[in-house]
Amino acid sequence: MNGAAPDTGRSTYAKARGLLGQVEKLLLDLGAFAIGFFCVYICIGILLRYFFASQVPDEVVIVGELMVAALILPLGYVAAERGFIAVELLTNALPKAVQRWLNVLAVLVGLLATLPITYAAWHAAETAVTSGNYFFGLLSLPEWPGRIAFFCGYIVFVVRLLDLLIHDTLAAFGVIAPDPEQHDLTKDLD
Repeated sequence: MNGAAPDTGRSTYAKARGLLGQVEKLLLDLGAFAIGFFCVYICIGILLRYFFASQVPDEVVIVGELMVAALILPLGYVAAERGFIAVELLTNALPKAVQRWLNVLAVLVGLLATLPITYAAWHAAETAVTSGNYFFGLLSLPEWPGRIAFFCGYIVFVVRLLDLLIHDTLAAFGVIAPDPEQHDLTKDLD
């Protein structure tokens, strides 16, 4: 064992879900950091323009790339928490069995809509890395960090949607108990 934590009998699926939850939490934290950083960067730019008639370099490019990170990186976490935009007025009145199948349908449609975007994100990231493209500006920032962040956010989102599709399908068939409405998926890792 050599200091390794003993296996407490949890399934590999539960451990994988917990690990995925940890990755999603990390990406959520990175998204929050991106928001804080671009807020500070914008404030510095405003202060420099107002008081010193100067500006920070490549403000639009940096803020734009950080906005992408802030919006895309947390997608997997939002999916895990079922933070989707939904109309529940009708669905909450339906029986629980029907609601479970509607969850399967919602995740399946989301997955089908997300796969082409993920492929395009992979293609854009690959192109940015291999071509060495950069943004025009004083700093000549490379394009690849933003493209890779976009792809990472979407690939984690797709993995979470696949997890939800499997889980919701098993729950709809009655093989496993459905999850509570909201829960912390990272607890499965402990």
